[in-house]
Amino acid sequence: MQEKIDIKNYLLPGRLRKKDGYWHVRIDAANPLTKEKIRHSQSTKIRVEGKNKTETKENERRAGVILSDFRKKWSNYYFNEEKENNQEILFVDYLRDWLYSVKGEVEPYTFKNYRMIVEKKVVPYFEPQKLLLGELKARHIQEFYTYCLNEQKLNPNTVIRYHANIRKALQRPLKQELVSSNQADLVDKPKKKKFIAKVLSPSEIQKIFNEIKGTHLLWSSIDFDKEILEINNTVVEGEEGKVYNRLGTKTKSSHRFLPLIPEVKVFLKNLKEEQEKNKKYFKNSYNQEFLDNVCVKENGDIIKPDYVTQAFTKIARKLGFENFTFHGLRHSFATNLYLGGVDLNTLKELLGHSYLNTTAEVYTHLPREKVIEIGKEYISMIMKSIKKDEIKNKKITYINSNQPVSKILK
Repeated sequence: MQEKIDIKNYLLPGRLRKKDGYWHVRIDAANPLTKEKIRHSQSTKIRVEGKNKTETKENERRAGVILSDFRKKWSNYYFNEEKENNQEILFVDYLRDWLYSVKGEVEPYTFKNYRMIVEKKVVPYFEPQKLLLGELKARHIQEFYTYCLNEQKLNPNTVIRYHANIRKALQRPLKQELVSSNQADLVDKPKKKKFIAKVLSPSEIQKIFNEIKGTHLLWSSIDFDKEILEINNTVVEGEEGKVYNRLGTKTKSSHRFLPLIPEVKVFLKNLKEEQEKNKKYFKNSYNQEFLDNVCVKENGDIIKPDYVTQAFTKIARKLGFENFTFHGLRHSFATNLYLGGVDLNTLKELLGHSYLNTTAEVYTHLPREKVIEIGKEYISMIMKSIKKDEIKNKKITYINSNQPVSKILK
């Protein structure tokens, strides 16, 4: 049996580092008992450079004292089983350090969301309360959820995401037997609100497309000869705002091939020619990092994913489509194809869903009025495509657009 570490004789190794002009303390080591990676970091709020050499040296000494206390605090946390030592850590401090510890374990975009929830939502609420980790109870978390729902008027689904983060963070001290239970498991989380997508008809979507152009495809993923688009790349924006390409998609099902329809083919070819002209114009100033990306600025800089989604929402609102988001295009795409007669299995492949019931959810919750509206538009499109002489010769039966849509589509 491995001998218990004596806290008096063992301190986690730590160091000082300079960041943004301030001294930061950092622990980055392996737990000698469990071999688990231990990472903690925080600012001392002490400037690296003083007004003179004497002050600069004094600042470093003061930062060293904070580092010593920092090492003792976290050594107590990991290696002293007495509860009072665990209670010395504030809940918000623990959350910040947990956030840092998982940074290398998750995707940059996932970490960005974790960080937003912890730093912008959870910490500002709990920090004034000065709750210690050992003092945190389910009622404190429950009060936070109530505040979010009643005072902040947040969607229950948003609060559920907060709950998932808090619960995940509290699992670590539970596994290390530093707390007796995960208090988040004792909370009544909000009931998930069924998502009802706003769906637009083909003509409404066309109005938006007339205003906005762009994609995060790669040129190497487009086969103009075979007229196929391959979805095999993800554009990721990290926590510092750096954007980069990550080969591969979120799930195996997301990797898929789509037909390159004539209108899109013409648009992409014209865009390719325009980019080639921009390369010649900007010469050495043209950004060489994103040469394979379709969606770039005139100087070759990548267009950030967040900018695309935000700009899209603004344009949709300007055209009179309130609360219609970029993601709403997927729902509209699936709904319009389904009402046009495309079967669920085909839709599943086009959308990149892993499960058929996920695809079904896209349209089964549509308001009846919207289904009728889109259905009538499809009927109108079909009728316009039929030659007038065929109608005159009664080679087809004219459909009354006032019939129930379910009967028409059959």
